[in-house]
Amino acid sequence: MESACTSVACYLASCGGKVTFPLITVAGLIDGINPCAIGMILLLLGYIIVFARQPGKILRLGGVYIFVVYLTYLTIGLLFYRSVTTLNFSPYRMVFDRILGLILLFAGAVNLKDFFAPGKGFSLEIPQKARPNLLKLVERASLPATIILAVLVTLLETPCSLPIYVGTATILNYSGFTTPLVLAYFAYYNFLFILPLVIILLLVWRGREMVSLKEWEHRAKRWMKLGLGILLVLMGGWLLI
Repeated sequence: MESACTSVACYLASCGGKVTFPLITVAGLIDGINPCAIGMILLLLGYIIVFARQPGKILRLGGVYIFVVYLTYLTIGLLFYRSVTTLNFSPYRMVFDRILGLILLFAGAVNLKDFFAPGKGFSLEIPQKARPNLLKLVERASLPATIILAVLVTLLETPCSLPIYVGTATILNYSGFTTPLVLAYFAYYNFLFILPLVIILLLVWRGREMVSLKEWEHRAKRWMKLGLGILLVLMGGWLLI
């Protein structure tokens, strides 16, 4: 236990919110600006406008989609946090941290590869086999289909977003915060995660052309990968050191 305290645990516990709040803020914003989440909401809104020709549904279906994503992602984070806390007094805690650190480093390296060599080799993204089924849900443009779509996308986009979320949950576990404060941090993190989706929804609702948003997504995708990659490498290195 003493050796564990010499690394991340003592640093976060001693600095408290002075360290944790900026970390959670940066992690939440970078996690929210990821190609998987942004690409899917643009696909949904674009279909409602262009193919379904029902622009009146944009705010309702888009709002439901984002709200369900929030609840689903929050649940995933709390479940993982609960799992991590069970290892606090386990002799395997240090082994877990090392393995997690290596996983985060690997995920970061993959995202950095996508920045410097896009389209080559393995990438962290929604599985190709699942995309036709997601597209079928998009094409229904109904409330039940949107709810199912939001849950499935949140679960399937974990290769894009889960590594940072896992690192964040581990940082909160080390922080020494009370349970209510940890819950507040998770709520805050998930608000930051959906914030880009809310902004996109409002832009589309206010009449912003889908073509310009898709062009922005295409241009920004590599830079999203760069941000994800850098943060994952820092988190992974922190756990290993």
